[in-house]
Amino acid sequence: MYSHISLNIKQIWKNFNLSRIAWLQRRGSVYFPFWDMVFKYPPLMLFNALVIIKSNLFKTCVIHTIGDSHVKPFIYRFPFLVHHISQATAYNLIKEKSFSRSGEYLELFLKKVNKKRDVVFLVFGEIDARVHIYLKYGQSGRTKSFDELIDETVRRYGQAIMKIRDQGIAVSVHGIPPAAKKDFITALPFSGKPHERSEISRKFNHALREYCRSVDIPYVDIQSIASDENGFIKKYYLADEVHCNSRIVPFCRSTLKEAFCRSKRI
Repeated sequence: MYSHISLNIKQIWKNFNLSRIAWLQRRGSVYFPFWDMVFKYPPLMLFNALVIIKSNLFKTCVIHTIGDSHVKPFIYRFPFLVHHISQATAYNLIKEKSFSRSGEYLELFLKKVNKKRDVVFLVFGEIDARVHIYLKYGQSGRTKSFDELIDETVRRYGQAIMKIRDQGIAVSVHGIPPAAKKDFITALPFSGKPHERSEISRKFNHALREYCRSVDIPYVDIQSIASDENGFIKKYYLADEVHCNSRIVPFCRSTLKEAFCRSKRI
């Protein structure tokens, strides 16, 4: 009897979660309950509504900021409308049926974009630099270089970027934050030291910037303002062990405003 009740409760909870995620998806965002990056939906939905109302009234651009937890600095900041995808990598953004379902969610969010008015601002790649690239480096027996793995990741990210532009959407790219000095405790079999992660982050940003320049995609170079002389993130811009704080937002906004000054009102 008790096992039957327990099974019913589990099924009810599962149905509730599926319904909740479906409801949130229809409203343009995906909620993952990590309390260190709280996306509290009543105030966030209200703010998002205000962003759209302001844009409609003043004929200005909405910047749809789509990414992993590094979208956090842009919450409650005009004219940024945040769409969060948990644990998404730049490498798998183009992949069908990835673990995070990032490609599916990206397509869902793109349906909310006004192509004539808005800009998409992609915020991916930090997880790749901190985890994915060094992991693949270790799994290869260190036979593949960082440069090879970074180039492959940027190439795949580039496919997702161009897919968006080919839909007639104005798209831009946020560079990844510089590496933190901290040694991370991880269950992964391969994890780089701070100086190795700093090298990967620096090289990743360089490769991503050069790719964006080659295809005329506006690139926001966070590395240029947020890294110190050793390539680590400056304390001034550090929110926690990994993420930038909201001090980067004015720089991002001014860079995008300059990039789209002829076509969008930011």
